[in-house]
Amino acid sequence: MASCWRTKNTTIPAGAAIQESSVRNTFVFGPFRLDALQRRIERDGSPIQLSARAFDILLALIRQAGNVVRKSDLIAKTWPDGGVDENSLRVYIAALRKALGDGHAGAKYLTTISGQGYCFVGSLSSPDQQKPAPARSNYSHNLPIHPRQFVGREQSVQDISDRLKAQRFVTVVGPGGIGKTTVVVSTGHALLAEFAGQVYFVSFGETSDAALVPAIAASSLGLAAGPNDAASSLVAFLRDKRMLVILDCCEHVIEAAASLAERLYKEAPDLHIVATSRELLRVEGEHTYRLSPIASPPEKAILTAASARAYPAVELFVERATAAGGEFALTDANASDVGNLCRRLDGIPLAIELTAGHVGTYGAGAMVQLLDNQFNLLWEGRRTVLPRHRTLRATIEWSYNLLSETERVILGRLSVFVGGFTLDAARSTAGFEEDDNTVLAIIDSLVAKSILASNTGPQSTRYRLPDTTRAYARDKLAASADVEAMARRHACYFLALLEKLGERDFSAVADQFGNIRSALAWCFSAQGDREIGIALATASIPLFFRLSLLTECQLWATRAIDALDQTAGSVKHGLALHAALGWARTLAGQFDDLGIASLSPALELAERHGDLPSQVRLIDRLHLLQLFSGKFDDALGTARRGEAIALKSNDRAALARMRVALGISCHYLGDVAASRLYIEAALSRSGLDVDEELTLDHPGRAQITLARILWLQGYPDQAMATVQKAVADLITVNHPIMRCRALLWAFDVFYWAEELASYEHLIDGLLAETHQHNLFALQIVGEAMKGIALLARGATDSGIPMLRSSVEKLQYHRFGAVAGLCVPLAAALSAAGRGDEALDTIDQAIAQSRHCNFLMEMPDMLRVRAETLARKAGSDVVKAEQILEQSLEVAQQQGALGYELRTAISLARLLQRQGRRQDAYATLASVSNRFTEGFHTRSLKTARELLAELGPPRSGSLAAS
Repeated sequence: MASCWRTKNTTIPAGAAIQESSVRNTFVFGPFRLDALQRRIERDGSPIQLSARAFDILLALIRQAGNVVRKSDLIAKTWPDGGVDENSLRVYIAALRKALGDGHAGAKYLTTISGQGYCFVGSLSSPDQQKPAPARSNYSHNLPIHPRQFVGREQSVQDISDRLKAQRFVTVVGPGGIGKTTVVVSTGHALLAEFAGQVYFVSFGETSDAALVPAIAASSLGLAAGPNDAASSLVAFLRDKRMLVILDCCEHVIEAAASLAERLYKEAPDLHIVATSRELLRVEGEHTYRLSPIASPPEKAILTAASARAYPAVELFVERATAAGGEFALTDANASDVGNLCRRLDGIPLAIELTAGHVGTYGAGAMVQLLDNQFNLLWEGRRTVLPRHRTLRATIEWSYNLLSETERVILGRLSVFVGGFTLDAARSTAGFEEDDNTVLAIIDSLVAKSILASNTGPQSTRYRLPDTTRAYARDKLAASADVEAMARRHACYFLALLEKLGERDFSAVADQFGNIRSALAWCFSAQGDREIGIALATASIPLFFRLSLLTECQLWATRAIDALDQTAGSVKHGLALHAALGWARTLAGQFDDLGIASLSPALELAERHGDLPSQVRLIDRLHLLQLFSGKFDDALGTARRGEAIALKSNDRAALARMRVALGISCHYLGDVAASRLYIEAALSRSGLDVDEELTLDHPGRAQITLARILWLQGYPDQAMATVQKAVADLITVNHPIMRCRALLWAFDVFYWAEELASYEHLIDGLLAETHQHNLFALQIVGEAMKGIALLARGATDSGIPMLRSSVEKLQYHRFGAVAGLCVPLAAALSAAGRGDEALDTIDQAIAQSRHCNFLMEMPDMLRVRAETLARKAGSDVVKAEQILEQSLEVAQQQGALGYELRTAISLARLLQRQGRRQDAYATLASVSNRFTEGFHTRSLKTARELLAELGPPRSGSLAAS
């Protein structure tokens, strides 16, 4: 598509339009007028705020109006330094469409040409055909110069402008450094045409005398009035005028500013007022616009330079860092650190600007660590700004000095909280000397004064001190006599909250984990209380597992266990802590004797005190650890021990869990029939559904095991239906460990059925989740399965290295079932002509499997070994045939008809190459004819086609079906 030019007013040849546009610097379309030299765009004479890059993109498209501009050309022009992808471009295109009202009321200016780029399709007209906007030289305003650094606030300016037109009086509220003055000054510039230049700026920031407020306002408007009659003079002057007056920085003279604003609003009906303050004026006619932080990347976001630039906070950081003159460039390597800095600075522009000015000296990564340890509240900014904005400390101190003494005390106490907290937490912790009503009133006041942030969610309101404010208030608390009492009350509050919630309802505390971590750190510090720490670590265990914080669980469990000897720790605490330590090590991929040594003391304690539910839970964990570490016979004995305990306790759910464990053990040991009996017995127990505690024993685990058995027994259709339903159910489970473990357990069914194309996207999601939650062992297994999926679609060059690397890692960590992953690896190596490597791989797997009695995949191991021998140059066909016969025999003994078919196909092909067609036909037909379903599957289709090649079909055989 070479051209998409069209015009509503005049038909203009595309080439002519492009030529004309290329020499013009003023463009008019619809209600818009764009001046390229002044970098200004107006709508009906009123300026529109666009970021510099959005303006550049629009100008580039307009200069090529009617032609498709390739995405790569737009990126090269707008981001000459590179390092940006199409996602960032799409963000700016979307912002442009919103600013232009593209698609509303029939307006159309920008169009996307799929696979190519973007095209400006608006109707351009000559500037002299439009009524010129009023000349700026005629404006008599006293506005400060339009801010040069204006990132992420375009929509705020538009929103405030719209509200002012409709409501006359708007107060822009927000904490110090949020950019209130910048936004209202920009709003004033945007509304110059609307008010014919009659826009005046009044700043109260440099006075501390409230009595001077009317006089300062009068002086700013050019009135000569004495301090006693300034307010009356203002009213008389403004009564019949249509003007916009900006009252900036009202909070420290709020009574006087509020009184003046209300009088002007009432007595000057055409006057429009916009005020800025850290709290509302609370007067008649006032409407609130609460200025939010500029958008920052979310927590734990993994960013590239391109994706980071889509966030205004990062864009501002980069601009200020570059302007500071240091050698800083946003790269893929530092993008996540920069995003983390912006988020930690709460998206507050001043904090971002001050911090960015020092990134060239320290580096982004080092600055993240610096913020973790202590905010540098003394970093200085530009000398030309007001003193209260030269450092973060000055900005916060400005607000702090406006507080009452009681407000200062409560603010210091609230600094003990990390991240969000509830009103109940604040009252219980910070209000130990004040009554509830006083604390509530102070919290409301701190919110109103933009010192404390609040967010009302679906359950309750959460409060939060911005990190910069918290650092300042924490210094004040540290210098007070309250510091130790606050730390103790804080820890006791969260201990009581966790003990009250128990093990299931985590929604109320999941977002407050920073507080729990902080409380634990104090408990085990030199000044802390070990007894509270032991109890808190125990109560936190369910949350550690629900949030997949396995390393942290090990840390606090170990510290609490060490402290048990120093205190009178209870048996309950000891049992829970030892159990948690062993289980966390298991899930973190540490399959060693230390994990078993941690679970064993817990089991002994449970047995000694007759705690049957804990015994069952611990046996379940011990069983899985034994499977992971390759102790398959021990795992079967452990499951039998658990079954006996469950029967004794008459607990249906526990019995179902133990029978799932028995079924899985039998499955690993190659006893397919016994495995099915146990699984079906477990599934018949209605109590299975109740288990969603700290294990992976979701009902889906039993369903997936059943699906595996069904495939092995020769029921591929039933197997796929069962596993697909289980997987669909698992996607909705809100438990990362449980979901990832079960999805990996389901993989083999898709692999055996040669249906990996429909499963690979789940593997990709699983890998992202295991990485996010630090599930090391599951991540490696997931990488192995990704390698297998790559091999299944022919990507040998990437599949073999990925699978081999995963196998080596799992062997290093002594993962018990790693031999099963060697089957597809050896098969791929053999197919790639690397026969010696393939034989070494599969021989080691067979030896390891026989050593630990891992017989589940022995038929397939033998089949792959035989195929590798047969494929090698100078192959030993007789040996290969013997191994295939052995594979068939093992599969028959196990009751694994699925494996029998795969081996029979290989054996039939080997016999066919020797000219033994009748033997080949008989071997394959004897296996394939035993199937009663799955005739559409790849293996059975292959069998049918091979039988057709080998000889005439026999009546009633698969070949005739």
